[in-house]
Amino acid sequence: MKLIKRIIRLPFNILNNLVKKTNWYKNTIPDISIYPGDKWYRDNLERNFDAVNLGSSSALYAFDYSSTRLKAFNWAMQPQSMDYSFKVLKQYFSILKKGGIVIIPFSPFSALSTKGKWPATYNDRYYYFLDPVLIDDYEQVALRRKYPLKAFPKASIKHLIKDAPAKRANISTCNSDKEFENDAARWITMWSNEFNITNLDADVSNENKAGMQERRTTIENMLDFCIERDLRPIIVIPPMHPALSRKFSNTFCNNYIHRFLSPICEKRNVIIKDYIRDKRFTANALFYNSFFMSKEGAQLFTKTLFEEI
Repeated sequence: MKLIKRIIRLPFNILNNLVKKTNWYKNTIPDISIYPGDKWYRDNLERNFDAVNLGSSSALYAFDYSSTRLKAFNWAMQPQSMDYSFKVLKQYFSILKKGGIVIIPFSPFSALSTKGKWPATYNDRYYYFLDPVLIDDYEQVALRRKYPLKAFPKASIKHLIKDAPAKRANISTCNSDKEFENDAARWITMWSNEFNITNLDADVSNENKAGMQERRTTIENMLDFCIERDLRPIIVIPPMHPALSRKFSNTFCNNYIHRFLSPICEKRNVIIKDYIRDKRFTANALFYNSFFMSKEGAQLFTKTLFEEI
């Protein structure tokens, strides 16, 4: 009976392993070299890092430590929820020295909950570097990672026949002022639809207020986690291209950013560094698009930030 089962499973296992070799499957695997797991510790003797930053898409492009002497990690991911940023911090905080800096980036809509707004498969990326207890719906994640042919039979066969291209950076870039303006409008439309906002200057809706309460708890827990472990958390709002920052009035910034952050941070003596309209970061060359900084911009911003803190 066991032999029969093995014979039946053999074709499945062969196909399943071939699926795992496709670009379609491998494109979802993140760069785990930036996380100090067991393999990293075997290959590196460094300890007592100076800083890490968490965050999502804009943070991924806003921080570049190569022009500094800091020992630091950029743990942002595109995209990444605040909850998962916290989970990454929980697992890897011990790489930091006493008093090490934890940058918690904050974007215009970071105060709002993204729960239920992203595909469940986004959880799959964490299969490779987070403890299973930290991963939402881990059993389904493990199924998709171990047996993609079973989880996605049609897509698996499709990509065995014709594979997807290998993963590469796919950033929308702007060159002219007009392109930056169009890109800024695109971001605003996307966010407005995602969070059901028709007027950026209107009061926060009841739905988004509920999301804010959930997010407030997460940030409070993150800050307390750092403080209890002798780490230094700092909230940072990275620069945006003027084409985008102009879209956010003082009313919006007060409603969605400062009134949310100020009481949380003042209570814990945590500083907030707001660069959303900083005139030192306005040149087109400092940005790939209206929201993402270029490598040149990230190096300048990171150097400036750490000189000021």
